[in-house]
Amino acid sequence: MQIDVIQAAELIGAVSVILGVIIGGYQLYAKLIDRVNTLERQLQAQQRELDKMKKEDTLVIYALRACLDGLHQKGCNGRVTEAISRLDKHINKAAHDQD
Repeated sequence: MQIDVIQAAELIGAVSVILGVIIGGYQLYAKLIDRVNTLERQLQAQQRELDKMKKEDTLVIYALRACLDGLHQKGCNGRVTEAISRLDKHINKAAHDQD
């Protein structure tokens, strides 16, 4: 069996198309994997930032509670007592809602 120029060209064309599809699919896959990795890194960075913010918020709340307690001990009542009560309820609820 002889292979003429037209058959060889058809074979080369078919192989080229198949390789083009495979290479294009791989490039798309590589881009998607790179994007997923980038998003995972961004998510981790955001989570670290949120953790820092939670620690700062906890410190601010405890400082606020100490200030309110100091005012209450100095005889400031009314709204100070109400604020202490609400803050204590919030701290209690937040402590019990944690996993």
